[in-house]
Amino acid sequence: MVHEVYMPKFGMSMVEGEIAKWLVKEGDKINKGDEIVEIAENKAVHTVEALVSGTLEKILVEEGEVAGVGEPIAVIVE
Repeated sequence: MVHEVYMPKFGMSMVEGEIAKWLVKEGDKINKGDEIVEIAENKAVHTVEALVSGTLEKILVEEGEVAGVGEPIAVIVE
């Protein structure tokens, strides 16, 4: 199965976030609960965990780029 990783919403006023750092790279095997990316918003950095196990197939939003809440930022394949 193919799963998209979406930009999460960390606060009521959050509309977009910046990819601060990818903690995994394309092709890496990941497990549900692994920390995969750090998101910066409003002077805070949040870590996002994988919701499924699989392989990080594609990073859609690179470090330093911004994505709106709910937009896909990566693809995981089970």
